[in-house]
Amino acid sequence: LTGRGTERGEDMIMLIGKSGVGKSCTGNTILNRVVFKSDMKLKRVTIHCEKEEGMIEETPVVVIDTPGLFEKDRDKDEIIREILMRVTLHEPGPHVFVFVVPVGRLTQEDESTQKLIEAKFGPRVWDYTLVLFTHGDRLEGKTINQVISESDDNLRNFIRKCSGGFHVFNNKNPEDQVQVARFLEKIETLVALNGGSHYHAKLYPKQESKIRERQESILAERSNGIGRKVEEFKLKYKEEELKKKVKELWRKEEENARKEAEKEIKITAAARGGGSGAAAGSGGAGSAGPGDAGAGDAGAGLAERPCGLGGRVLPFRMATAVRRSHSASS
Repeated sequence: LTGRGTERGEDMIMLIGKSGVGKSCTGNTILNRVVFKSDMKLKRVTIHCEKEEGMIEETPVVVIDTPGLFEKDRDKDEIIREILMRVTLHEPGPHVFVFVVPVGRLTQEDESTQKLIEAKFGPRVWDYTLVLFTHGDRLEGKTINQVISESDDNLRNFIRKCSGGFHVFNNKNPEDQVQVARFLEKIETLVALNGGSHYHAKLYPKQESKIRERQESILAERSNGIGRKVEEFKLKYKEEELKKKVKELWRKEEENARKEAEKEIKITAAARGGGSGAAAGSGGAGSAGPGDAGAGDAGAGLAERPCGLGGRVLPFRMATAVRRSHSASS
């Protein structure tokens, strides 16, 4: 490895997939230390998105672990909302989505997860996705290429959709950092194919872009109130407890702003009438066509909304800066 990631800053990697596939273990293997809670009994452990930083040889990386989709005791819309918040509010977005799946065939849940991700992130998401197989210890002497060639068409077609990129981890042998070094090489190849860019706002479906911009505007409107709460926390808490309280405050504020933005956009779409409003409100795959990813449509109809700061809607980076300004000293 050449440490190429250092030339453009950290490589940001987001782990996605259904529950129990080994996302948290994968994050620990990548970072070569236990930072994400995991359970080998396939129980759900990750409730909220968690971000950790580290190094792979000379390359700095950021790994975001996400809750599993299609958990039995949690609404999938709530989970996807959590993931979307982390993508949009941890600027500038991931370089790579890593779709984690155990060695073997794709299940119906895996395929449903794919459809949900594409509906919410847009069809270009797969250009930024690498498939990572877990349970490499189950290969039984075969290579991952052999397993894929013997699998059904669904798996092979999905890998082709993801620019043909795949890798395999044995998370029971995390000290094997050769597998991680090779993984990073594939990550950097994919990043190079995408011109070194992050998965940015222009690639989102039109509906998600509208929700995203309104969410940022709501957070900007509430920034003074949030700032006052942070100052109150500073009087009550110290060091790690303060950081924890501020982090939880922002998570709740972001979640509430997201819910409010979704509700507003859904009502607006319904008021404009007919099937287009229903499709937009549901966030279904029909709203995620290639033509919906244009930057010119992002936030359409929202520019006139006051945000409480000079009557302007704050751009994403500015809204993020407002959030950081209240937490920096903590």
